[in-house]
Amino acid sequence: MKKTIMVGLFAATLAIFVGGGAAVGVIYYMKDQAPHAPDPHSAKNNIQKKAKKEGDEVFVTLPESLITLHDDTGNDRYMLLEVAMVADDEKASKKILADEPLYQSIIVSTLSDMQYSDVRKLKISEIKQTLLNALKTQLKARDIPAPYSDVLLKKVVYQ
Repeated sequence: MKKTIMVGLFAATLAIFVGGGAAVGVIYYMKDQAPHAPDPHSAKNNIQKKAKKEGDEVFVTLPESLITLHDDTGNDRYMLLEVAMVADDEKASKKILADEPLYQSIIVSTLSDMQYSDVRKLKISEIKQTLLNALKTQLKARDIPAPYSDVLLKKVVYQ
């Protein structure tokens, strides 16, 4: 009888240790997969990540701009430029379309102040950066928030 009780206690103790170990292992490995309580500080980051997800962006193409450039001999040269602005949502794209003449004006005035040879030497990425800087400066001077997150050059043709 004592032997049966001892075996039963040993089996119960062994079951508790094995079950407890299994429970700890499951909790340890499942904690990374469990949904976390929302952190109020990270809510803003989640919204920004959601807005920046691929496919949520709206591309707004501005009409082609014909820019007159002067070369070293005083002759006129021309540059055809097509720009697309990247908006985060539909509301921002509507704002871009409403302010289209302003953006066109900034783009044309920025590039037309440059010499043809200087513009021709620039890489596309450098033209893009020049336009981004000019837009940022002009919008800041007018106290207008930028409704776009990026500017893309779709077409650049020199004559």
